[in-house]
This record gives sequence, structure tokens and C-alpha cells, in this order.
Amino acid sequence: MSTAGDDDTEPVMRGNRRVLCHADEIGDAGKGFILHGIHKDNPDAKVPIFVIPGDEDGVLYCYMNICPHQGTHLELKPDTFLDVDRKLIQCSTHWAMFRKEDGYCVKGPCVGKSLRQLPVMVDDDGMVLFGA
Repeated sequence: MSTAGDDDTEPVMRGNRRVLCHADEIGDAGKGFILHGIHKDNPDAKVPIFVIPGDEDGVLYCYMNICPHQGTHLELKPDTFLDVDRKLIQCSTHWAMFRKEDGYCVKGPCVGKSLRQLPVMVDDDGMVLFGA
């Protein structure tokens, strides 16, 4: 996983949004990040997130990398958040499956629950920006 805003460096910002990477760096199975300095009350907290491509060109979705079933990270190996067919987000712990567009669990032990979706956008130059 990449770190965006390492303990030793200030994160790169554009306005009030944090630069994560270039959109070309998001693989077809997604890309994970660990964010630092997100919580004002706890600036040392590390926040795991991931960004995945949608089914439409240029659409990206971002979620907390925490399964609602047991609070574990979703990926089985680095930057692999989608199933083999690249249609659903898959949790490697109990094989729960979530829709890409809204993080809603459609199969597994947490059916009916959802991943926590977070705001991202792609800037004019292709940079993925985190934040509202």
C-alpha cells in the first residue's frame, strides 16, 4: 500500500484535497493507501483506504479498507480489491462481495451492510484527489 502523507512528509494538497496518485496508477484491481494526519483529534492515526476503477471509463470509487463484518482489511494481496472478474469488491477474510458503485454487500456474512465510501475525484491533469 502506498502512503499519502507519510509521518515524515507533508501530504501534497490541491486546495483542501489530498493528492493520492495519478489515475493511471490505479490498476484494474484497485490501489490501496494509508493516510496520515486525517483526524484532527488524532493526527497520528493511520487510515486505510482503497480506490477502484468503476465500470465506466474514468470513474473511480474510494472506500475505507475495513470490512464491516470483522474490521479486517479487504485485500488478499497488495492492490487487489476486486474479484477475478473485476465486477465486485471482495473481502479476503470471509469472501464477502460488495458492489463497486456503492459498497453494498451482496454476498457473504455481512449481506445488507456497506463499506464506508469516501469522496475522490480526478483533476484535469489526471491526478486522483481525496476529500470533499
